[in-house]
Amino acid sequence: MKIAISVTTAGAGAKLEMRFGRCPYFAVYDNVTKEYEWFENSGIKAASGAGTGASQALLDRGVEVVISGQFGPKASQVLGAAKVKMLLGSPELPIAEVIAKWQADELKEYTIQKF
Repeated sequence: MKIAISVTTAGAGAKLEMRFGRCPYFAVYDNVTKEYEWFENSGIKAASGAGTGASQALLDRGVEVVISGQFGPKASQVLGAAKVKMLLGSPELPIAEVIAKWQADELKEYTIQKF
């Protein structure tokens, strides 16, 4: 299974970034191989549609779970429609701790607000 995490930077020193669509980088962790793929979020500079662009980039990589601090309405709509599980993490949490909390099932699931 592939898990995507919005992060502040690429590499071992990465920490959870609160903004999904406007995060600088994503880490995609494969829990089978225990390897990471790091990539820059090209939507960070977009005038609009950052969340949908980021969502599509993750869907293209086969991600099944996304961990971030928050999700915008468009991103959550795209990810929800694709049956991707969205989880909420704490600000500035080191990536190793994010993965440990995911493995221990300690992260709260994001629910789409319906009005």
